Amino acid sequence: MDLEFCDILKQGCVKIRRKHFWIYQKCWLVFKMASSKGPRRLERFPNQRASNFHCHQKVIDLTDVSKVTRPPKEKKKHALTLTFSDDSTLTFTCDSEREAADWYKTLYRECVHDELDTLRSQEPDLLTSSLRHQTERFCVRLLPCKGLKVSGECVLQVSSEAITLWDKRISHLRLASWPLTALRRFGSDCTWFSFEAGRMCETGEGFFKFQTVEGEAIYQCVHAAVQSIIQQDCPLR
Repeated sequence: MDLEFCDILKQGCVKIRRKHFWIYQKCWLVFKMASSKGPRRLERFPNQRASNFHCHQKVIDLTDVSKVTRPPKEKKKHALTLTFSDDSTLTFTCDSEREAADWYKTLYRECVHDELDTLRSQEPDLLTSSLRHQTERFCVRLLPCKGLKVSGECVLQVSSEAITLWDKRISHLRLASWPLTALRRFGSDCTWFSFEAGRMCETGEGFFKFQTVEGEAIYQCVHAAVQSIIQQDCPLR
């Protein structure tokens, strides 16, 4: 069963202030959640027609957004400002107060509040300080495979002991888990990550492949975790 998925959270016509200028330029803005195709981001198009054909877009990475605020109405009506970790900002205005409020609610929920929700929704053992720095989560697309009845967009988590797959929409719903000690092999390139599971895994023997723009990063995390296990089992003398 392929997991139904749409990465568009909100879109609409706005006016964005050009960098280093006070001129606001009309455009079509699309807010997309993190997925196997890329990080959480805004895609800016000249108009809606261009967005339908996915052409002439400019991408704004929202990974490092620290604040989403509403400027005072006397300064700019129906406006929002995104502040990034390096203190740079992005300001845009909407056609109505209702639309501005909706953009604010969506951006704040996904870019600011979601960071806390992610930690709170994880299982208690993943919240311990000893494991938190060893845990990485990546957006991937699982290709149809033997051993799992689901496929599509999901979240792959690499910890010091296992690779765990979580539902994309329901963050606390675990789909499967594979102990690192039960992996036979794993590999990657810039567009995919894959591994072969042994018979001791809950899915049984099988080959699992994921489409992702973070294939190399996942490989490095798994490789480091496996090396750590090997060193613990066979300490240097």
